[in-house]
Amino acid sequence: MAPESVQSLLLFASDHPVWAVVITVLSLFVLRSLLKKLLKQKITNFPRKFPDDREKRTKEGFYDVAVVGAGPAGSTLGYYLAKAGRNCLLLEKKKFPRDKYCGDAVCKTAIEILMDMGIYEKLIKENKARIADAGGLCSPGGLSYIGRSKEILGEVPAALACKRWWLDEAIAMAAKRAGAHLMENSGVRDAVFDAKAGLWTVYLEDSDKSYKARILVCADGAPSKLATKLGIVKRPPDGSCSRAYVESGTHKFKADGCIFYHRDMLPGYSALFRHPNNELNYCVYLIPGNPKVTNDDLPYWHNFLMKQDPNISKSLGPGAKLERMKAASLRLGGEPVSHGDHVLVVGDAAGMIDPMTGEGIHHAMEAGKMAAKFLDEAMHHGNYDKDVMKLYHEAWMDKFGSDFKWSFAICQLLYRFPILLDAATAAIARKGDKFLAAWADIMTGRVPKIHLLRPEFVIVITFELVSLIIKRAFGIEKKREKKLE
Repeated sequence: MAPESVQSLLLFASDHPVWAVVITVLSLFVLRSLLKKLLKQKITNFPRKFPDDREKRTKEGFYDVAVVGAGPAGSTLGYYLAKAGRNCLLLEKKKFPRDKYCGDAVCKTAIEILMDMGIYEKLIKENKARIADAGGLCSPGGLSYIGRSKEILGEVPAALACKRWWLDEAIAMAAKRAGAHLMENSGVRDAVFDAKAGLWTVYLEDSDKSYKARILVCADGAPSKLATKLGIVKRPPDGSCSRAYVESGTHKFKADGCIFYHRDMLPGYSALFRHPNNELNYCVYLIPGNPKVTNDDLPYWHNFLMKQDPNISKSLGPGAKLERMKAASLRLGGEPVSHGDHVLVVGDAAGMIDPMTGEGIHHAMEAGKMAAKFLDEAMHHGNYDKDVMKLYHEAWMDKFGSDFKWSFAICQLLYRFPILLDAATAAIARKGDKFLAAWADIMTGRVPKIHLLRPEFVIVITFELVSLIIKRAFGIEKKREKKLE
């Protein structure tokens, strides 16, 4: 920058103290980003320790990578490692197809990976997945909007509903077809690292069998049992979710999906998602941030909302037939460490679940794909020390993990000021489907949460917020909603 420009900028800042603060903050942010890029380590900065590993061939006596857990994270990693020519062992505790309790919503990033694997169309054609076109939300104050997204988004929909029974099996079998060695009914009880040989030995449950691998990947879900046993993960899961399928023909729900926010349960929420054959998934997510709600309260909220919440009970109808509630834990917000010597932790096991939404399938699959690329590069160089593996942790944190801190902050705001969700819903109702699609991209981590500070969001939501405050102060508020015809 020319000296004259610098002088002009300083004079402007001295005359406008508020802008001086803004300019300073932006300058520090840019400087921090530049320094981070300049100081960023590369795999090739580290010495080679296992130069023979660069050869893409079957090693005598051991695998390149052993992945514990063949869910979306582990199987995606196995698929892309196999496509890269690496010898990958994929260990799954149960036999496919097997169930997993969650909301079954698969977001855009994960859909793109399913397309790349060649299994997206197959799931749709076999009636195992349903594209979500008509969807929306219902705010704590009862404002609601249901819009359509298919025409706006085109080839890649905002979301689809697919039971984990079918989704996880499809991804695992794609990994197997690509060349990964899938072992079902192979739960892991322990893994021991031989630092001298640079090899892990993985021991199976209820068996004398064991396998050796250069690199271990823990992808065994939110409980993260193996990574906890190895001392990498040091805290228990912090959230929980319920699930109950609603029998086709017994409910009154007309949309493909809807998020329901109850004032007393914020920042948690409940949802309904439509599966093929008109079956529903009714789920409740308890998100940390509300001191009055704990994970032990999950059965209460699951039953209370479906019976007492006017919007959910109306959507279900008096004759809805629901299965018994199933529950699962959630590890939210990203673990501070997801690596060690010759080991990575990926997916739910590493807390790759958005603290604001409880969604993690798309992050798990994206992280699995990133891990495959990283490990292929690491094997080409031949070093898997803790400092090398840390580069993967930094990569996924830069890609989406750093956004979790904004999610935590927003959760606190929503708990303290539920009217913000009312204002956001009113803004969506005013602006329509394009605004809803942009909102969905933010909520699903497609774009960073900081985008909520952009003028196109701030101006309209602030307008609706002020309008709601005035209307409520004078008792003239009317519920604004758009129902699906």
